Order: sequence, then structure tokens, then C-alpha cells
Amino acid sequence: MIAIDSLSLLQRILLSTDGTVTDLIALYAGEDVHVTKVRQELQVCEPPAMLACQGPVQMLRRQILLSGQDRHYLYADSQFIFERFSPSIQRQLLETDQPIGLMWKQERLETCREIIEQAVVQCPVIAPHFELPDDAWFVARTYLIHHGGAPLGAISEKWPLAWFS
Repeated sequence: MIAIDSLSLLQRILLSTDGTVTDLIALYAGEDVHVTKVRQELQVCEPPAMLACQGPVQMLRRQILLSGQDRHYLYADSQFIFERFSPSIQRQLLETDQPIGLMWKQERLETCREIIEQAVVQCPVIAPHFELPDDAWFVARTYLIHHGGAPLGAISEKWPLAWFS
């Protein structure tokens, strides 16, 4: 097991920030960072209990990579209650590859992030995106996004332990 307190300062900042990681990664990398969609689907289903929503609702599941010119920096898997977004953000989520944090910033949407999990884990499913072996270690966090007293969704982010050290 790898202890969180043994991570680099930047890795610990990325784990604990309540701001958008896109800006931090772009600043660190010295290049523009863009979204590469891996998978996205909109479906009616039961939301996870942590999203505090009753019954089947439209859920958007979005899996993306934050990418630079020559490499991927971070993988994110998000689940959102679609109807809790404005029509503008709904449209952008479906039609663009913009980072969601930028959408919220442009709309001046006041949000609060509640970090619910931090860990260092192996993740063979996403390792190929980073050209790493299946047993590579990843720094991971999951957080809820709240707006207007209710969760909009949950985002799980992972990046290779070797990055940002």
C-alpha cells in the first residue's frame, strides 16, 4: 500500500483541491489541456444513493481524459443527474468536448466539492490510456459536486502515480 502522505506536493494538492484540476494541470504542464471523451451515455436509471435523488432519472455518465499535445494527464469518470443542469450546460455536455469545470465557470455556477474518497490504487482498465502496465499505480479521488443544496453528480479522477511527482 502507498500512503497518501508520501505523495508529492502537487499530487496532494490535486487530491485536495476544491477547484478545477484542469487549470492546475495546464499550469504544471505548461500547455493547454483539453478533454478527450472516452465514452459518454445518457440513460434513465436509478442514481447512486450518494446523489440523494429518488427514483429513475436521466443520468449522464461521462468518461474522459484530460490531455495535452502528446500525453494524457488524468482520467475522470463522472455520473451526473442530467436534469439538475441548465439547458446550456446540458447542450454543451452532449455536443462539445469542453471540461465541465470550464462550463461551470463560464455560467458562473456556484458549486461546492465534497471529497469523499482518496486513495492510491491499481487500475488495469485505464492503464492502457497512459501506456502503462496493468499493475501501474494511480492516485485517485472521488468527490460530490453540490449546487443549490443538492448533489449534481460525482466525479472520480485518477492519474498515474508517476505523474506530477
